[in-house]
Amino acid sequence: MLDALTATRFHRRMTRGRTGPFLLEGENGAGDTVEVIAKFTSAQLPVEGLVREAFGALLAADLGLPVPECYCVTVQPDFVAAVTSSHPAEGAALAAAIPIGFGSVKLPPGFVAWMPERPLPKAMRHTAAEIYAFDLLIQNPDRRPGNPNLQSKGDDFAIFDHEMALVTEGVLFWHPPWEAGRWMPWGRRRSMSSTRPCAGTSPTSPDWSPPGRPSTLPGWQPIGQRSRSNGLPPRTWRTLRTPPSTSCATFATIFAPPCGRS
Repeated sequence: MLDALTATRFHRRMTRGRTGPFLLEGENGAGDTVEVIAKFTSAQLPVEGLVREAFGALLAADLGLPVPECYCVTVQPDFVAAVTSSHPAEGAALAAAIPIGFGSVKLPPGFVAWMPERPLPKAMRHTAAEIYAFDLLIQNPDRRPGNPNLQSKGDDFAIFDHEMALVTEGVLFWHPPWEAGRWMPWGRRRSMSSTRPCAGTSPTSPDWSPPGRPSTLPGWQPIGQRSRSNGLPPRTWRTLRTPPSTSCATFATIFAPPCGRS
């Protein structure tokens, strides 16, 4: 559950970010002043996006991932009026939004955006793998080299911005990752899906073909009669079948240069 925070001071609107978040100060239930990066509804961020943002942050925190503390931020009419008097454009944006938004605590000094060319230290690989798995679980497409939505300080990560996660409508061939067989290695899944028998036939039969595919399809052979390498050079096939090191398997969408094995 998100703790409540009432906005008390406006600093500025952030210059980066598709959703145009605000840097605010607010007072929580204990009376403490907290500085947050707050998002409110707009043409770029519908209320569903705020819900996904909150759900992603809460799930990440529950899983022990390095996500900043989050709040449900409320802006009162007098606060909006005060912002409008000094910053008309920002005040108009707040006035047009739902007066309840999502805020994450501003990271302390020393955290910087992750650079794609930076080597991944061994001490950070385990956490990087967990973040990568988390993005797969929530179908988050918004952590990429040009926009990692991730900062680091020393060996510590901090992740944020999950409003684009959990959107699967219209995604071709998408299946829930918790369904049986969805986490099989690619090669095994391909072998199983391309050799599923039809009723009354056997995949080892010379005249059998996968559903919807003619037995005369060029290059296709029944299982047991074709090479497991599919024509690839032996060395290449061994490389594809060998599980990559943690550094290469994680954050493949963040770290552009190939990672070395340790």
